Amino acid sequence: MEPPVKTATEDTGAGHDQTKTTSASSSGPFSDFFAFPQYSNRPTSAAAAEGMAEIEVTMVESHASLKILAKKRPRQLLKLVSSIQSLRLTLLHLNVTTRDDSVLYSISVKVEEGSQLNTVEDIAAAVNQILRRIEEESSFS
Repeated sequence: MEPPVKTATEDTGAGHDQTKTTSASSSGPFSDFFAFPQYSNRPTSAAAAEGMAEIEVTMVESHASLKILAKKRPRQLLKLVSSIQSLRLTLLHLNVTTRDDSVLYSISVKVEEGSQLNTVEDIAAAVNQILRRIEEESSFS
């Protein structure tokens, strides 16, 4: 199956039009899902140096929404959920979407009393560290 192609025509002035064609696979199947990721694995991103995955966290009071796009790994979901719970984050909702070798997790959590993770940056860094550990464990298996 061929990846979808997007074509756009721009008016560059003086009656000249410029056509741009881009393949959706060049930016990934979930490329438009992340507005401002704290961690990114895209080479063009400022956060790319340390990102194991695309990770975006938003927070309202004690509730956080996590969007994680990562490469599929064996037992990744189990390890991710148990690690998140060990950080005193209670899972309220989890949605998993897969495509090819990628997996997109949309997770809603409640930050419990006594949790050391009180900002979006703290939560994103903790999730990035969890995914880094899962990656290392899967490379040794």
